[in-house]
Amino acid sequence: MIKYTLRVRDFAVQAANLTSEPGLTGSAQTPTVDDPLNPTCVTVYTATGAAAALRIAQRHLNLVHARLAYNNPGSVHRTATDTVYAEARSCAETLTPEQRREESFHALHSDDDALR
Repeated sequence: MIKYTLRVRDFAVQAANLTSEPGLTGSAQTPTVDDPLNPTCVTVYTATGAAAALRIAQRHLNLVHARLAYNNPGSVHRTATDTVYAEARSCAETLTPEQRREESFHALHSDDDALR
């Protein structure tokens, strides 16, 4: 795995300042940001190259932005991704433990498995 560090501006990855270095061996590393309220740097780990690192970083920033919009309404301008995240999280929070178990089972084993 290679560790990629990318600069961030307004929750968007800046590809111009991409740096890379050998990452830690062993278990997969999760993406991280330096400050979840106002990220200026995101670190991702991948073995599939810089283009993949850019995609992973932007996906992670989208999630960080959505969580921020959900937990601190008004702190950032809401995007479509934020709205989808808020709706999904609200639905998930209303599930009983049994419904959560059932949902997780269906997420892992759906009728479409044979089509994949």
